[in-house]
Amino acid sequence: MKFVKTNKLLLFFIPLVLVTYLGIDNYYKIITQNELEIIKNSAENDLNAKGILINEIYKYLATDIDIIDWQFNTTGFNKDIHPKREKLEDFFLHFSNLQTTYDQVRFIDTLGHEVVRVDFDSVNSAKVVDSINLQDKSNRYYFKNAKNLKKNEIYFSNIDLNMDFGKIEIPYNPVLRVAKKTYNVNNKWTGLIVVNYFISDIFNKLSNQSNLKYTSFELNTSEGFSLISKDKYKNFSHITTNSDSLALKNTHKQLWQNIQQNNAGSDTYKDVIYVFNKLTINNTSLKNSNYKENKTLILIHKIDLKQVYKSQSIYNFYKWLSFILSAILILFILIGIQYYNNRIRIQYKELQKKNIELEGLKNKTQKNLNIKLDELKLTERKFYSIFNNAGIGITLVDLKGKPEFTNKKLLDILGYSEEEMTNMTFADFTHLDDLNTDLEKFDKLIKREFDSYNIEKRYIRKDKTVIWGDLNVSLLLNKENEIINVIGAVTDITDRKDAQKESKNLKKVIKSLNYIANVLNIDSIENSSEINESINLVKQIEKQSDDILKANKAREELLKNLEHKNTELNNYAHIVSHDLKTPLQSVYTLVNWIESDKENKLTEESEMYTQLILENLERMESLITGILKYSSIDNNEMEEYDINTLNLVNELVKLMVIPKSIEIKVDQNLPTIKGNKHRILQVFQNLLQNAIKSIVDEKGEIEIGVTETPQFWKFHIKDNGKGIEERYFKKIFELFQSVDDSETKSGIGLSIVKKVIQLYKGEVWVESEVDKGTIFYFTIPKETQN
Repeated sequence: MKFVKTNKLLLFFIPLVLVTYLGIDNYYKIITQNELEIIKNSAENDLNAKGILINEIYKYLATDIDIIDWQFNTTGFNKDIHPKREKLEDFFLHFSNLQTTYDQVRFIDTLGHEVVRVDFDSVNSAKVVDSINLQDKSNRYYFKNAKNLKKNEIYFSNIDLNMDFGKIEIPYNPVLRVAKKTYNVNNKWTGLIVVNYFISDIFNKLSNQSNLKYTSFELNTSEGFSLISKDKYKNFSHITTNSDSLALKNTHKQLWQNIQQNNAGSDTYKDVIYVFNKLTINNTSLKNSNYKENKTLILIHKIDLKQVYKSQSIYNFYKWLSFILSAILILFILIGIQYYNNRIRIQYKELQKKNIELEGLKNKTQKNLNIKLDELKLTERKFYSIFNNAGIGITLVDLKGKPEFTNKKLLDILGYSEEEMTNMTFADFTHLDDLNTDLEKFDKLIKREFDSYNIEKRYIRKDKTVIWGDLNVSLLLNKENEIINVIGAVTDITDRKDAQKESKNLKKVIKSLNYIANVLNIDSIENSSEINESINLVKQIEKQSDDILKANKAREELLKNLEHKNTELNNYAHIVSHDLKTPLQSVYTLVNWIESDKENKLTEESEMYTQLILENLERMESLITGILKYSSIDNNEMEEYDINTLNLVNELVKLMVIPKSIEIKVDQNLPTIKGNKHRILQVFQNLLQNAIKSIVDEKGEIEIGVTETPQFWKFHIKDNGKGIEERYFKKIFELFQSVDDSETKSGIGLSIVKKVIQLYKGEVWVESEVDKGTIFYFTIPKETQN
């Protein structure tokens, strides 16, 4: 443990532990506060539910009293000035047996005397009370209040205890009275219908309905007296005693003040949170216009904070356990950092010793690399110079006869620019009289009936003049003996044709002269000087014709030599790529060691140069890898076999580093094709990498799909990236070309794609809109799969 520096350890350990404690403490405070907030919200929701239940009881009673009044009128009781007691008893008894929730149903006359009363006994059966037990209710508050009702109006009493003969029934029997005045046919008041609703059941439901933890429910009158409370002795204290000391305005003044100012809310008092809701019962809540008063009840949930805090004590244990474990983890991390710092310092001392060797190796490697790259560029320039400056016109055409690349000599012969040539086929500049012969031979060449052909044909230049050309056509094949392109070599023989024509004309003249000489008996017309000159001219023309034939043979030898040079160039690219990658990797590793050494005392300028070295090394390796891949595409020794492109793409997606913001959709109908897996993998890999790099939005989408036609499979890779301008559509497929000239791009990927697709006699092209996305298409003809 000698590597442990106590002072530095404590310097970081103490602040980190303090911050960790504050974070953990704040986290558990939030948890406990949220839990308390949940309890409060539950209490509020429960009070709302209880308020709805109470209001429904009032609505139900208002409906029942209207039904009783309607039945009273329809059965004819309103026709009698004094309803007959027996009929009224039967009516109330029948109604009470239907509604078992009533404690009493009564008819009270205008003087306050009970005329008929039906009670419920202990077995909940309706029973008519004897006339001797009927009472005088003229002094009861609900009778006095009900007398002031207008016709059809409904009266609700306070919730109070039932009294019989001036005494409160024991045990307590809380009731709610509903009354309505009755009238005879002359519209004269005849008495009151009064229903006593026994509400012990509803009180029990209100008390036990929610069973919320840590809370107790209270129901209070508008004056703040308890109707339901956990402390039973407080219930109906305003009725059983003359004291108002238990009212909320005296026991909880702050809470009472808050209730008076708000319809709902909460208030904290010592170790209790009171959540309250004022319930107002009126004609709107009952949806009954016959009720003209307002009744107010106060619903309260009392949350015991002591119980809540007690239940949360487990969080303190979790908090300290988390803190202790975090402190231990921080301590181990800091010790680990010091341990690895010590190891790095030791390694740094060793690296310092090799710094001079590394610098020398870097310079030597850079020098060798520059030499090799210069040689490669020189070889490339030589190849291009040989091709472009050849003494004969050379063009590479596709299987449809469209020139893909034409050298300078042929452009001069025909008078077209390179861009104009790429938009034409050889039929466009072939004389009509020679076109059918050329097309017929070209078709047989493509069908492999022969490997080459040679014809003399007429061409139409851009200026509409007609010239003669000696055309030699052959196939450019890969190692799999598949057609890549068709090579056309053209020699301008217009002068020779003119000379041959002139020679024929001269021979005709000589023949005619000889004939004349015979006729005139001239021994030999050739003895004349003029005839001798003509004959000499003919011989000269024949000699030039022989020279032209020799030039054609030389041209064929040049083409063979050109093919040999192309093979050597590919081999050279392999050698350069393999020979350069090993020292580059060594340099890259050594520079990374220097950069990652925390004790490195290099200046800022040196660090900048080190970073530049790394970037250049990465670019060189990318270029070398690209060159190697490009040169190895037409390797004829590559084996062909069936490839499941769906499995190939899925494996590629798993192996590639794809940002989480990019979603890749793969068509499950991707087909099985015949080819070389290495080549097809390079096509999908380069197109997929190109799509990923083009996406600059926060959310990217890439789609890989296929369309089947009778002749070929048409694949596409679509992205929603930044897009490509139309003027770059051709440039991007050229070797070492890229749209944005980024230092991180080699410009080889799409060239590889084009080369592979052409090997399989397919096509590749791009469709794109700037800022909308890009779609790369490529086709694999089905005939190549047979």
